[in-house]
Amino acid sequence: MSSTQITPLSFCVMPSRFAVRDAPFGIEGWDAAAKNAFDDNTLFHDVFQSADPGVVYAVGPPLKRTLRTFIKNAQLQIDGMPATMREISQSKRACLIEISADTPHAHTLTIRHPQLSVNIAISPSALPRYAGLNTMFTLSRNNTLDWVRDWARYHVDTQGVEGIVLYDNASDHYGADALCDVLSGIGGLKTFDVVPAPFQYGPAGMSRELTSARYLQFALLEITRLRFLQQAAGVLNMDIDEMAHGPAGQTVFEAAQNSDAGFLTLPGSWRYPQPGAPLLHESHILRRADMEEPMYPKWCLVPDGPHCGKSWRTHGIKGLPDQPQEGFGFFHCRMVSESWHYDRSEYTDLALEPDPLAMDVLAAALNPV
Repeated sequence: MSSTQITPLSFCVMPSRFAVRDAPFGIEGWDAAAKNAFDDNTLFHDVFQSADPGVVYAVGPPLKRTLRTFIKNAQLQIDGMPATMREISQSKRACLIEISADTPHAHTLTIRHPQLSVNIAISPSALPRYAGLNTMFTLSRNNTLDWVRDWARYHVDTQGVEGIVLYDNASDHYGADALCDVLSGIGGLKTFDVVPAPFQYGPAGMSRELTSARYLQFALLEITRLRFLQQAAGVLNMDIDEMAHGPAGQTVFEAAQNSDAGFLTLPGSWRYPQPGAPLLHESHILRRADMEEPMYPKWCLVPDGPHCGKSWRTHGIKGLPDQPQEGFGFFHCRMVSESWHYDRSEYTDLALEPDPLAMDVLAAALNPV
């Protein structure tokens, strides 16, 4: 293992008097849990050095009214030098600001405003550590350590993953050091970062009003792209309950790198555990006997390829149509989940049957002879 670490985000949370970020459609009708989960006072999730001297990125939730007025009326400095800013956001669910000053190094961002002044440490870029590697990233909260271990080991062994960025969203079952211990034990993994992300994820639910108010994931996509993985050879987006697969002898990275678009869409399908088996990835070898349920895809990308500079999304790349290839996809393991979003166990009335591909891909890969 060449490099392993817990890597903090350099964030800025506004005092309560500035906590006035509006939800896109308002919060009328929200229950107490949804209101508590809404992030109304984070200004930036991370402030970090770009690949260019004197240029810093600040990434956070959308500014909205009062916070937008605050930042536009503030004076900005980098290490005491006057700084200019421009908003370059590509998403309504995240704010990306480029801040520039005439200085070869960047250590502290100062925001001066008549109502508040704050100094924010500028995080270093991690781009060189992941340059040229096949990488993977995800956001996790309280997923069991066995699940994290098997997810990482499977993708290192079958897809050639060499680096992982794992965001931990305020897990209270264990600390970030436990995740480091798990990833440190994965043979073949060259580097990783466990990044604590102590923010509200956003309200749970499926309505447009609620999903539009979930900001953290979109901000982390920008942070991953610009601070960690823009110079990687390949980037795979897979959650802990998702396992990428392809034809024997081919990896998702090779498929993306050999494509004209430098991009691979991975269609997904649910897999269900054998009754009575431990709730691990390898137990998820059953499929629906009647039909596959439609599911949003995931993806693999060559980040410095034809679509360099485009924002990443959970299920694709901004402005890029799906690019599937025969035989590539991912298994979505139904009960590898804390059921934070909804009760995943509500499938017992489905007719299920063994899936030979899942048996070969999951059970065989996780239990090599």
